[in-house]
This record gives sequence, C-alpha cells and structure tokens, in this order.
Amino acid sequence: MNKEIIAKMFKAYDMRGRVPELTPEVYYLMGQALFEVVLSPENLPTEISLFCDARYSSPIFYKAFAAGYLSKGGSIVPMGLATTEMMYASCIVFNRPGVTITASHNPKDDNGLKMIKAYPQILGRTEGLEEMMNYVLDRIETFKLDLTKLPELQENIGEKAKVMSLLLDKYAEIGNLDKSDEALGSQSRKLKIVVDTANGMSGYVLPEIAKLYKNVEFIPLYWEIDGTFPNHPADPFNPANLVDLQAKVIETKADFGIGMDGDGDRAVLVDENGNLVNSEFFVAKCGTFFIDQVRLNSTLNFNPAIVYVTSYSRALADSVLAINGTAIPSKQGHAFVKDEMKKYNAIYGGEASGHHYFGQFGYMDSGLLVIGLVINMVVNENLKASELCKYYEDKYFVSGERNFEMPEGTDFGVIKSILKQEFEGGIINELDGLSMFWPDWKFTVRFSQTSTKPTLRINVETRGQNVVSVKLLEILKTLDINN
Repeated sequence: MNKEIIAKMFKAYDMRGRVPELTPEVYYLMGQALFEVVLSPENLPTEISLFCDARYSSPIFYKAFAAGYLSKGGSIVPMGLATTEMMYASCIVFNRPGVTITASHNPKDDNGLKMIKAYPQILGRTEGLEEMMNYVLDRIETFKLDLTKLPELQENIGEKAKVMSLLLDKYAEIGNLDKSDEALGSQSRKLKIVVDTANGMSGYVLPEIAKLYKNVEFIPLYWEIDGTFPNHPADPFNPANLVDLQAKVIETKADFGIGMDGDGDRAVLVDENGNLVNSEFFVAKCGTFFIDQVRLNSTLNFNPAIVYVTSYSRALADSVLAINGTAIPSKQGHAFVKDEMKKYNAIYGGEASGHHYFGQFGYMDSGLLVIGLVINMVVNENLKASELCKYYEDKYFVSGERNFEMPEGTDFGVIKSILKQEFEGGIINELDGLSMFWPDWKFTVRFSQTSTKPTLRINVETRGQNVVSVKLLEILKTLDINN
C-alpha cells in the first residue's frame, strides 16, 4: 500500500480518503491505534460507541474498525446508522468515547472517521490522531486482514434510543419548541419548511423531529437514506446542490428551506424567496440571538460569549460587542472552536461553513438543531427568513470563501510573505492562516485542513458592495492565480 497516499488521508481533526486506497486494513489498524495509543495510555474509558453512515463502503469499514479495537481488549457498543450529532449525543449520554465511519459531505466513493475521546473534544492531530496515523503507517505495508473473520455486530437498540431521546430533547430546548408551536397555534397558522437531506443521514432523524410539532409542516426532499447520493451530492455549500431545494421552496410557498450535508452536522438556510441566506451573516444573527437568550433565561448557565472564526466576516464580532457580549476569535475547525467554547463556557459558536456549536449540546455542532433554532427565531421574533440577516446584508459585503487548488508542495510561508509585502499597512493576524485588516476592508488566506488536494481558501470583506471583486482580483493577481 502507498504510505504517502494514506498519510494524506489524515486531516487536522478527522480522517478522509477514497476507496479503494482507503481499505479495511486501515480501519482495523485505526481501531487498534485508538485503544493502544490514545484511550488506554490516557486512562480514558475503553468502552466506545460505534456508528456509521450509509455509504456502500461503511459496513465493511464498520466491522474492520470494531475488529481492530476488540483485538486489543477494548469494548464496543454497536450503534449502526446515525448522523454525526448522534455520535456526539452518545458521548454526552454515556460519558464515553464515540466513533463514526463517515466522510461527511464528500463524494460517495470517499469515507473516513470522526472520533471523540472525551466530549466535546474531537480527536484531532494534537489530541492523538498524529500518533494514530504513525501507528497505521508503521504496520500497513505488511498487514493483511482476513475479511471472513470480521465480527457480526448487533445494534444496541436500547442505548441508541437513549441517544435519540437526548438529541430530540436538545432540539426541543434550543428550538423553544413548545413556545414556538403554541405561538403558531394562537396565530391559527402553520409554518411550512422544506428540508433537503440529499439522501444523507439526516433522513434518519427528521421523521422523529417532524412529529414534535403540531403547527409545522415538514416537506421532505430526498429523505430516503442512500449512500450513493442519487439526486445530488450531499454538500449544501455547492450552489449546484441547492437548486432542487430552492425550486421546492418556491413551488410549495414554504417559509424557508434547509439544506443538510451527508452526515447531518452542517446546514444552510434558504429564505422564502428561494435565495440562499449568507452563512457568515446567519452566524452573526445566531450570535446576538444567543447572547439575548443567556440574559433572558437564568437557567442557561453560560457566559454571554460567542466563539467565531477569524477568517470570515467582522459582522459577528461587531454585533456581539455592540450589545456588550464577548466575541472570542478561533481558528476554523471543530477542535479549535469547541476548545474555545469549553474554555470560556460560551453559549454558541459558529462557522460560515455551516457548523453551528451549541453550549446546550455539550459545545458540539449539529445541523439538525439549526432547524429548530430557525423556527424559533422566525416565529418568536415575527420575522421572515429573508429578514433574519437584512441588517448585515446592508452593511457588510463579502466574497464568500473562494477555493483555489494549488500545486503540490506550495509553501504557505512564501504566500504569506508575498501578501504582507504587497499589501502593506494592514493589521496582521496569523491565528488562522493570514488575515490583514484595514478600516474599510479585510482578507484572509489559509490552507484547507480537509481537502484531499492542496487548496487555498480566500475570504474578502469590504465596506462597499462593488469593491469586493476588485480586492479579490488584486489578491489573485499578486499570487498569480487564475480566477
């Protein structure tokens, strides 16, 4: 096996690769490594919850991981098909590590691993994933797995029901479900929403969520679970994958639409006109909403603090500070945002990538909880979805995250030096890549931590609507990147 290819599968906070390069042998050794180099040495619980998504490669990888973990003396509670937030919920319910076999929004031929060793901390490179990678690389060339001897895993229905119960309880809490449903009833109206799961794992939970409401009609779009993603890829941040959702919202005259990713931990919002709501501004709206919630509800034992990602719009930091909240900057990525939230006991954290982190959910992220949150805001603030972020749309102008594939071996240090020299006079922040700030604009460049190929991510924000494209082109020209 090509060790170099396998090494590239290990990202900042998960593992992702493509079949057939990604093999059952890798998963078996990862199971051994989790026990041998992470959980046992750190005296953490060695009974784990194991989940998977519905990709065609997941069943064999699920068994292979279990076999490797069991071979070292660990104990597994098999949970079967689930969204990633169900894995997170299991860590809360049972206070034990969790693992799920998934490649999130990646194409159908990809797969991967997400692991929690002690919630909310995802198991990333600095928490043991680096050591697990080295364990695999040291053994993979000579190891061959007998696929006929993999264990048959019986799903633990009772424990899985407890996981689902907690997730639904948190949905009701964050969505202020009773008040929202009651308000709709008193107005003698129903809310109508379209949810597109792209045949991903959110279709496993959404029928249960739909039962919680009397006055909300859910219009299913591709809720049938199918890991080949036959209708469109399960990546809602590609505009091409939102076309069906936007059309369905208009066709049904829905109040809004939600697009989910493959494993259910990300969500994007489409308004009643079929327009995509800017995710950077939606995070800002959520930030101010949760600051208000902390101050209004004495049972919420969190600080009026929001964690935000520095590479995106200043809208969140500006608006949170304006209401005397605390805005805490973070690098992008699960591990970093969750660390900061736990450190400061923050009520909410958000990324424009569609990850929303909830203090009430153990500082962990969930796309499904976003649905309840939007219903809560739309109903109880008496707003249309198109009005949620209007303030920010009129004040901040953003390019959105632009991605550019770079040649192998590209030196990010060289990129930073070129930009610092060309764009002198800006305030420099290197918390996450390189950010440079001026009174009327800012930009951030950083390398992707999840892409399988070297990818430069660029964000530009200006105070003037017509300036964004000009500034972006200046950066691309400076770096000799073809747009």
